[in-house]
Amino acid sequence: MPEAQTSPLSREQLYELVWKEPMLRVGERLGVSSSYMARVCTELRVPRPPRGYWAKLEFGKAPPKPALPAARPGDITEWSPGDFIGKSERTSVAMPKPNSTTSAGEQSGPPSAPQKRASRPANSGGVHPVLADIKPYFKKTRDSRTGILRPYKRLMADVLVSEACVDAGIAAADALFRALTKRGHRVTIAPHGGHFGRAEVDLREVPRKHHYMENAWAPERPTVVFIGEVAIGLTIYEMTEATEMMYVGGSKYVPVASLSAEQRRKMTSPHYWTTTQDQPSGRFRVQAYSTNGRVNWVKQWSEAKRGQLSSLIAGIVQELEAEGPILGKKIEVTTAKAEEEYRQWQEQNRLRQEAAERARQEKLRQECRQELLAAIASWDEAQMIGAYFAEVERASERLAEEPRQQLLERLGRARELIGTVDPVDALLRWKAPSERR
Repeated sequence: MPEAQTSPLSREQLYELVWKEPMLRVGERLGVSSSYMARVCTELRVPRPPRGYWAKLEFGKAPPKPALPAARPGDITEWSPGDFIGKSERTSVAMPKPNSTTSAGEQSGPPSAPQKRASRPANSGGVHPVLADIKPYFKKTRDSRTGILRPYKRLMADVLVSEACVDAGIAAADALFRALTKRGHRVTIAPHGGHFGRAEVDLREVPRKHHYMENAWAPERPTVVFIGEVAIGLTIYEMTEATEMMYVGGSKYVPVASLSAEQRRKMTSPHYWTTTQDQPSGRFRVQAYSTNGRVNWVKQWSEAKRGQLSSLIAGIVQELEAEGPILGKKIEVTTAKAEEEYRQWQEQNRLRQEAAERARQEKLRQECRQELLAAIASWDEAQMIGAYFAEVERASERLAEEPRQQLLERLGRARELIGTVDPVDALLRWKAPSERR
């Protein structure tokens, strides 16, 4: 393996490398650390030797080499040294138990001890791997006019919620992801470098025209489910609803419904006023969409009341399973059409370039011809001028000495002004079309 390895490595090539010599040496050859190489292997699902493997190998006690698992739909299948490798899945962790006596976003009693990662699969009691460790990210967010959180972290599952509904949103996403996983469909964050688009999200339960809407938070990469080989994007978000709000001072607005009749009676203009703002509704919507930019398909399922999403999940899974093959055919058709259009564009571009080159060559040929004709014409003119000077010189012989000297002196100055034309030199300096670029 050359040290200047820059070409892509397939999963198979990487598998052979890491089982041929220690990870540290492999990393040195590829210009990365051994820990980064381990990360690459994890993302490409390439098994690597366990700790102490090479020492055991010397004594013939190393465990057997595991087989390379087959690539799943959406898996990264190659990596080039120097390319960034993202992280699409995490380890499953146990779901926190809901506390019916505690309001959303609060804890009762002393903080619990840090939860240990579970070694069991995602569908056996722990939160789905895509959602592992996601909750702390909702505590570090930007300001939001709608109340829907805007986490600074962007490499995370596509879940949009308010502070009060973080647990409910994670639970809703977990239920959907588990149901899809149970049916054999892979749910993951889209691989880095893939061409996965994300549909826009309108948080409003009922969109209103000509009404300002703050852009919703968006993840770095979409969350997708693979129905067979077809990637379908998934966004789980809490809808907002138009809410009458009252300004109570200090740039603070509160829902009018939360004020008592006595408070509303006292809060009158000009110091108080009401307006309509989009605020979290506590109800969720699932948005599924085509991640292929050539196929425009979006489907939504919305809760009519809080907690209803769990009853919709079975139907959502069925519809996604039915839509997968249909989307796949549409993608095949549009991809084939795009490839044909690209082929036609290439052919048209080739013809344009050929026509432009022919025009350039013809222009160059005409320029060369004109320059050659100009050289020939200058020689003809030089011959005529030379003949004139020779005739003047012969005529001077018939003059008296003084007039003759004056004429010859003037003839010298004329020849000096005109100069001489060398036909050989002119032709040597001239360039044919094939000599020009």
